[in-house]
Amino acid sequence: MTTDKTEPRRQAPRIWRGGEIDADPFCLPQHVAIAATELLPRSFGFIRYATIFADAVTANDSSPILGVFEWSEPLSAYDGIALRVVDRDRRRIEKSLLVELTHRTNPKRNLVVHASHDGLDAPARWRSWGRMLRLPLLVEDREGTLHPAERKLGALHVGEPQPHAGANPLSARRPLSFGQSGQPRLWGQRLVGGARPPAY
Repeated sequence: MTTDKTEPRRQAPRIWRGGEIDADPFCLPQHVAIAATELLPRSFGFIRYATIFADAVTANDSSPILGVFEWSEPLSAYDGIALRVVDRDRRRIEKSLLVELTHRTNPKRNLVVHASHDGLDAPARWRSWGRMLRLPLLVEDREGTLHPAERKLGALHVGEPQPHAGANPLSARRPLSFGQSGQPRLWGQRLVGGARPPAY
């Protein structure tokens, strides 16, 4: 169990045996139907019918053999929107790119909202889902660990270091006859009278 949303989390490797999914984050509530990918639930014919609202997720895990299991979760129970690369078979040759709501404590309630085999639209969908649901963006590394895609310091985003004003090559183009205050430096008075000009 994790209490910090920015703490890395390791996800168990898995194989995506399903087809392509493309739920639209700009048209909520959004409905998705996802066939089970794990071997045992797949053998019982489980299909997850889920509805994604702006503040909650409701779902029915339906099996023709075992029946229907209903559950719901508030959106606050999810750590973020994860971008994951998974294998499509045990040979690990073909890959799929998934965009997934990642549950904080129960991986079985993770919810795939986008799956593609070519991965062309996955990054855009990933960012769109994060923006529309106001959830952090997570990315999975090669070892299956999820990391925040954006570094934060408290409520502030930590960006790349920026050069200070003195490092700007355009700063050398300021006329020498003016200081930062815009007042003239009185070069004539200094040269003729030999006195130190007033502070500018």
